[in-house]
Amino acid sequence: MHKNFYDQQLERVNTAKLRYIEIYPLSGMPQLIAGFTTRFGGVSQGDYATLNLNFNRPEPLENVRENYRLLSEDLNIPLNNMVLSHQTHTNNVMVVTKEHGGMGIIRPRTYTDIDGILTSESNLMLVTLYADCVPIYFFDPVKKVIGLSHSGWRGTVKNIGGQTIKKMVSEYGSDPSDIHVSIGPHIRDCCFEVGSEVVKEFWDNFSFAPSYIKPKSEDKWVIDLEGIIFECLIRQGVDKKRIYGCSICTRCNKDTFFSHRGSGGKTGTGAAFLMIRG
Repeated sequence: MHKNFYDQQLERVNTAKLRYIEIYPLSGMPQLIAGFTTRFGGVSQGDYATLNLNFNRPEPLENVRENYRLLSEDLNIPLNNMVLSHQTHTNNVMVVTKEHGGMGIIRPRTYTDIDGILTSESNLMLVTLYADCVPIYFFDPVKKVIGLSHSGWRGTVKNIGGQTIKKMVSEYGSDPSDIHVSIGPHIRDCCFEVGSEVVKEFWDNFSFAPSYIKPKSEDKWVIDLEGIIFECLIRQGVDKKRIYGCSICTRCNKDTFFSHRGSGGKTGTGAAFLMIRG
């Protein structure tokens, strides 16, 4: 899970109150920009303090726009070079191009119900939103394609990770064994406690699910979403040596990252971002 890397990232952002952490190992590849935002360095107030990036929270829209502007300034990427998903816990994955630039941030979207986005275009930043769900980053260095998918428990049950790989194969001719996949900060199995109805969804969809679900009490279980996503990716042909986990639990670090569960459901939202440099 590259614990040392993420321990260093946490210390760095908490000390300097930085707006984002880097993602292992994609952020170290010279052709990519890959990160995940923190709660720091924005203008939002109260429960949404301070770098809320979700326009659907009950706070002034100008605050969210200013937060995007600040992130844009940090990254030196214009807002019209960013594309925001429209997340509804589906496994729908869409190819985006320069024509989609700015959508969801500074102009309306022409799409709905999209939890995964792909592109082969440089200088087009993919953006997806999180407050405990699992961000999955994809990079095919051979076909020069990137993807970013939002995998909450519902998206994990629907195998959006595997669907993203399938889309990369069908749209770009990717070989799954070439693809690097990184996981970003999310609610880990130390904190993702669920009832029997959620457990049943996983048992019904994955024969291997019991390996990643542990009982916590008589009627509660904890689920390792990252482990299930890994298993799905491997079964889709991704080399397990090219799948990289993340040791950061957003609920355990709710003062650094937005956490739906850590806040009792009233919180802002952070973002994952990924771009091929021009």
